[in-house]
Amino acid sequence: MEISIKDYMERQPSNPKVEVTDQFYLWIALRLAKVWDESPWLRDLDDAVRRDVVLAVTGYYQDIVADAGLWRSFISLHNKRCGQYLPHVVNLDEYVEYELNLDDVRYVIWWTIAGERGVDALDPHDASLDALATAFHMVLDEEYEQAPVPEQFCIARRVDLDNPADAQSIYDYAYWLYWRSFLLRPSSQQVMERAMPQAHEIIRRAGETDARPLLQDMNDRLMSTMPVGPIPLTIAQWLRLIIEGEE
Repeated sequence: MEISIKDYMERQPSNPKVEVTDQFYLWIALRLAKVWDESPWLRDLDDAVRRDVVLAVTGYYQDIVADAGLWRSFISLHNKRCGQYLPHVVNLDEYVEYELNLDDVRYVIWWTIAGERGVDALDPHDASLDALATAFHMVLDEEYEQAPVPEQFCIARRVDLDNPADAQSIYDYAYWLYWRSFLLRPSSQQVMERAMPQAHEIIRRAGETDARPLLQDMNDRLMSTMPVGPIPLTIAQWLRLIIEGEE
């Protein structure tokens, strides 16, 4: 499986600006890819899906190291609503809030594949899934204590939803969360797939160049109205949850 710098940067909130920590986290992604390439687990998946999984796990790792708020918000809300941090918890006694957990890695892998293949495509307790998650977790845990903090993930700490001066930063953050982040992207891609006939019609009517602002408007409309995520929330709800701790 090939993972290019472009593939990696497209999932970064600072894209196209390269940050000092990006070399380290690209290296992590390439290590995960190598582990998978040398393993027998879940090899029926095509390379595009496997690349998405590796980049999603890397994004989760960056979020955890930075304590950026996306994962923290998700598991806190899930615990509040359902009485446990994740839908599929195996090692409950070993689970540590807001730290690197094997259960987290397993869930991110499953959730990413479910976004590509459907929720019934893979049993959450599949032995191959568990083996792959364990191998990935070993790589991440090995570097966890010295992993550099990716400050570009900490946007939520620097903005105020009620401050007009932060409007552009909030929009940029919302756009990244909805379309690019490891947690929301699996379901937002399904939103986009359902909207593709409309997008093709816009291009047919307006032409490729003139269609660009119309397509951007369509993206913004979808982002503002269509709930996404393992707990389906609108982007406004996700922003409030991450920035203010409330839905």
